[in-house]
Amino acid sequence: MEKKNNKLTSNLWVKDGLDVPFLCIMLVLMAFGLIMLLSASYAYSYYETDGDSSLHFFFRQLIFMGGGSVVVGIVSHIDYKKYVYLSNFALLVACVLVAITIMIGKKEGGEINRWLSFGFFDIQPSEIAKFAIVVFCAAGLDKNHKKMISSKPSKNIVAQKIADFTSNKIVITEGTVTLFFYFFWVVFTAGLVFLGSHLSGAILIMLFGVAMLWIGEGRARWFAIGVVAVAVVLFIAINFYEDLPIKDYMKKRIASWLVKDLTDTDKRWQTNHSLFALGSGGFFGAGLGNSKQKYFYVSEAHTDFIFSIIGEELGFVGCCLVLALFSVLILRGIYIGMHARDRFGALLVFGIMMQIGLQVVLNVAVVTDTLPNTGISLPFFSYGGSSTLVTLGEMGIVLGVSRQANLPKYSFSAKPQKKPNTK
Repeated sequence: MEKKNNKLTSNLWVKDGLDVPFLCIMLVLMAFGLIMLLSASYAYSYYETDGDSSLHFFFRQLIFMGGGSVVVGIVSHIDYKKYVYLSNFALLVACVLVAITIMIGKKEGGEINRWLSFGFFDIQPSEIAKFAIVVFCAAGLDKNHKKMISSKPSKNIVAQKIADFTSNKIVITEGTVTLFFYFFWVVFTAGLVFLGSHLSGAILIMLFGVAMLWIGEGRARWFAIGVVAVAVVLFIAINFYEDLPIKDYMKKRIASWLVKDLTDTDKRWQTNHSLFALGSGGFFGAGLGNSKQKYFYVSEAHTDFIFSIIGEELGFVGCCLVLALFSVLILRGIYIGMHARDRFGALLVFGIMMQIGLQVVLNVAVVTDTLPNTGISLPFFSYGGSSTLVTLGEMGIVLGVSRQANLPKYSFSAKPQKKPNTK
């Protein structure tokens, strides 16, 4: 069996059957997302196009998802082991793009610079950075696993100086040095994204980056370090935001979040009407298409705050259904990762699933006023080319891992294959 797998991965193109349950859940989320985006966007689309079309954003999202579906098909056939060779380059490109965006990126209202504009199409480099840090950490933690768990004293010059200065009372091991190397790149990437006015993206990268360090080493201390780091950043941001070198609009959002004034029609307009939408939906909702808040109360309701429209139209039941679908997708992804043929495949899938899960949690937290309005999309639902293409590309990678995983396989050109006998 091992010889067969080695031969399989020697080629770029893998033809084994993919995991059908994961594919079906993904397709359901895509279809559900398109339906809700159509409902949330047609009023704003009619306004933005001066009455020419109420389907402008729907058709654009349909194109994004169509292109993303092609990406899924191609990526799912590529041997995922090849991504090892692109991991360092991918992170370098992502960091450079984010840096360029900070300097010359497209700005809205003179303050937000998250996009690079190419005329007919804008890209958000922070979305690429999320994926790049997953691949980078997965490849590095797999390659350097023995070093990570090593208790040998590090030969690093700084580590040796610390040991000499403390008379060997503090001995830094090879494992600690290796993990701190990857921790540095997680923090560096998150810092760049933060400078690009994307607080939620920075928090997201920090959380799933350190979670990957935890999984890669097998010790919870690294996840604890990351959680504490994020908590410290949030504490400083909440309590000392006026003195921080951040954009004015970010300070206003933090201030308005702290006040919790439902009568504020300026700073808390978006958040308050999001809460009104969720509250008015009740248990079963007002019915698909019957939202009132999408008529310019929740601004651009088809983007980051689409979950509030789901709550208004489909109620508590609809919100639970969306969260249940994401939960099943993530659990199935974890199952695929647990049966991956190697450590890199497992780390790659776990990282992608953690990213999706944390992104859903952060989006819902913002919509429900649990966190300040920092701007983060809901996968499969929110309008956006960059987020849609990157998300679907990641789904293709998970399906690619499933093709070589020790799972029951299905090929559209053949009958279902039984789980291989490894005895």
